[in-house]
Amino acid sequence: MEALHQFELILIEMLQSAGKFLAAPMSAITFLGDQTFYLIFMPMIYWCVDAFAGLRIGVMLLFSAFGNGFVKMIFKSPRPYWVSDQILAGAEHESFGLPSGHAMNSASVWGWTAREINKAWAKWVLGLVIFLIGFSRIVLGVHFISDVLLGWLLGALLVWAFARSLNSIGRALQKMSLSRQLLLAAVSSALIIFLPALVDLLSGDWQMPREWTARSGLIDPMNLDFALTTAGLWLGMLAGFALLYHQKGVLESGKGGWHLIVRYLLGMAGVIILYAGLGALFPKELGLVSYVLRYLRYLLIGLWVSWIGPLLFEKLKIATIQTRPEQKSEVSS
Repeated sequence: MEALHQFELILIEMLQSAGKFLAAPMSAITFLGDQTFYLIFMPMIYWCVDAFAGLRIGVMLLFSAFGNGFVKMIFKSPRPYWVSDQILAGAEHESFGLPSGHAMNSASVWGWTAREINKAWAKWVLGLVIFLIGFSRIVLGVHFISDVLLGWLLGALLVWAFARSLNSIGRALQKMSLSRQLLLAAVSSALIIFLPALVDLLSGDWQMPREWTARSGLIDPMNLDFALTTAGLWLGMLAGFALLYHQKGVLESGKGGWHLIVRYLLGMAGVIILYAGLGALFPKELGLVSYVLRYLRYLLIGLWVSWIGPLLFEKLKIATIQTRPEQKSEVSS
């Protein structure tokens, strides 16, 4: 791998020296693969386009984010600017490099979004977006070419696997009671934390090369922040959707005219309060306490997006919740 990286470093140096004008547009393009952008994009689909599509895209994003962080901890591969003084870093990251999270998440999220739209133009446009996001990571010097290629491959495999199993998963979940669905969400959330923690435990003898920290500053690529973030959002989103579905039904996301704008702005205000407000309020250097608070913060964001927000929208009469067919039959009987 080191020999491959040395060759790739030459290519990245050539690309950066020949395309300095690309730095600004690549920084803008890479934002389309950032966590912050997904926090803007995913709720919009759920609240204002199609709740089921928003849920599926959300599941794809979180599964991809977990898988990416988990594989990163196994490979423990550096980023280009960690190993070469000749690479100019367009961004700074604490996590390992292989596979690229931006490439993997964009391939899975935008790839699945193209499948949801199911139009030829969407496949071409979003395919171009996926390529440009991956390319931007190379130009910005934060990923090797091999990081991006593996990220694209794993993201595509996730889309393929999810497409093949979606119907069977849906049928299995429909047969479950609410309590079993909540238990499944809680157990899977715990696994999202446990598996990376296990890798961390088994990597006790691994030591980060000094040259990495000498070039990149204080980094902690073995931290579990990604697992806590993903696990909290996973439980909040799935549990919230299940609660809303069993209590009332499904948010009629595509209806409302000007109400669409109002509920999106109101909903995002809630997300910002939970994300930025609690992020500033909760302490970050208290060990286990900070871990628990981080998990709670993202759990509340997931619950807000999938459950609390829709209930508030209905209360304010800016949205309606469609009653499930079985609920209608129960009322009529």
